Amino acid sequence: MNTDAALLRRVVRQRVDLLYGNALAVSGLALLMAAVVVVIGWPHTEHWKLGAWFSIVAAVQICLLALTARYRQTRHEDDDAHAWGWRFAFIEAAAGLLWGASAFVLVSAQYPLALALISACLAGRATLSVITHAHFPPALHAFAVPVFGLLALRYISLGGYDNASLGVMWIAVLGYLLMFVDRQARAVESHIRLRFEKEQLVNQLQQQNLLAEQARERAEQASRAKSLFFAAANHDLRQPLHSLGLFATALRNSKVDAQGQQLIDQILLCTESLEQLFDNVLDISRLDAGQVQINKENVSVETLFQRLRSTFAEAALEKNLRLSLRHPQLMLYTDPTLLYRVLANLLANAIRYTDSGSILLLCRQREGYASIEVWDTGMGIPPEQHERIFEEFYQLNNPSRDRRRGLGLGLATVRRILQLLDHPLRLHSEVGRGTRFSIHVPLTNPAQLHSITATLEQKVPNLLGGKRILVIDDEASVRLGSASLLTSWGCQCVAAEDVAQALALLDGRAPDFIIADLRLGAGGNGIEAIATVREALGENIPAVLVSGDTAPEQLRTVSAAGLTMMHKPLKPMRLRALLNHEFARARPPDA
Repeated sequence: MNTDAALLRRVVRQRVDLLYGNALAVSGLALLMAAVVVVIGWPHTEHWKLGAWFSIVAAVQICLLALTARYRQTRHEDDDAHAWGWRFAFIEAAAGLLWGASAFVLVSAQYPLALALISACLAGRATLSVITHAHFPPALHAFAVPVFGLLALRYISLGGYDNASLGVMWIAVLGYLLMFVDRQARAVESHIRLRFEKEQLVNQLQQQNLLAEQARERAEQASRAKSLFFAAANHDLRQPLHSLGLFATALRNSKVDAQGQQLIDQILLCTESLEQLFDNVLDISRLDAGQVQINKENVSVETLFQRLRSTFAEAALEKNLRLSLRHPQLMLYTDPTLLYRVLANLLANAIRYTDSGSILLLCRQREGYASIEVWDTGMGIPPEQHERIFEEFYQLNNPSRDRRRGLGLGLATVRRILQLLDHPLRLHSEVGRGTRFSIHVPLTNPAQLHSITATLEQKVPNLLGGKRILVIDDEASVRLGSASLLTSWGCQCVAAEDVAQALALLDGRAPDFIIADLRLGAGGNGIEAIATVREALGENIPAVLVSGDTAPEQLRTVSAAGLTMMHKPLKPMRLRALLNHEFARARPPDA
């Protein structure tokens, strides 16, 4: 109700603005028409009457212009608009009386032609006011009614049937004019109202867009804060876990009894579970930071599916689930590593949340693409949860956070990877009947098809014996654990807490490899430490950074420095494979 009243006030104000906006044109036309009336009556009327009448007309128009100037110079509220419109109408009423009186005082009945011409001028003057006064009908009524009323009275007063007919005609013209003005006024009011309503709708839409944008910014800030929290927590938690893994592996390589081996295996199992959590968080951090490189190539569906079968056949068998794979002989164009991770996550979820029945991995050829689908006969996903399952750490039916049912990061990683690959993902699920995930993957262009060879893991010979490895880390436990592990592999380890100590311990002899923590004490960092050692002892010394920091900014900094970073807790076998690979590459071909 308040909104309608405010809109009505705005409409009235706009109509009055238009009325006063035409005031100058009204005055100009009035003076011009008055001059024409004076010219018509000049031969038949005393000149002083004509002069007096013209002067009064001019005075009325001056009053109107003065009122207009005051209106424009004074700030008004919408509530005052109606009053200003009526002030204009009062002046127009005086003008109407003055113009209507001209038919009585400016021409005698002895000159019917002059009276007819003046009547035509009066009618023209009133008709022109329709254009300028229709925005505010009271102003037009105040002018037109006296003009036509006095004109009709003048003809009727002359007597005779013809004059009476002319008087009635002028009354009819007045009636038609008033009806026309009423329709015109309603049309003008409707146009103004629609324009203001449109403005209101635009303003409301802009406000809603602003609120939506503010909500989006708050969500992005919360997401960034969450990522920063994960990165900081990763770094602080990975440090002791990294040391624990190094010590446990080094201890396992030593001579211990069967009971000791069993305890060590349990320690390693626990660290492996924690490593899985950190690796999943790291995957999301890398994807958010844009640090995951896409390497698309031609991939055989059969090779991909056989790799997945070998990975998940035993897990399905343990739960008495039937794992089936169906596929045509197709070649895909995608990143095989990333697509494998996606399908592995989907299959792991399918096995985890299916208690009985079967799991189906299916590939079907469509027009221009292949649809790879993962079906299960599990509990299903309610429609209202279809979006939430892709959120980090969100799990269905796992309020106790049972680690055996995953960590709630798999599908979040799946969505990010598929967005990176530009492979659309579809989800269809029925509660109590199962779920189907389908991925649309481009097919290889037959004209560009090349031979595909599956990547096979090869055993690399142990090339670590006698190698001198420099470890730079400000954590004493990490240095001790690294030294114990590398020594068990036959390496000579030089462990230092900063670059100055490292150069002192090396004593001018370049190491074969550098392992440096990204964050060092006293504000130092591994990037600068590696650069300093290389500058002092050799630019070609291979090196790797290790860190528990997964912040996107740090990942981009390391990438810009041209270095590789491995994340804590670092699996000893990954480090050993990296060292073997580096030394094998540096070995002469005939060695």
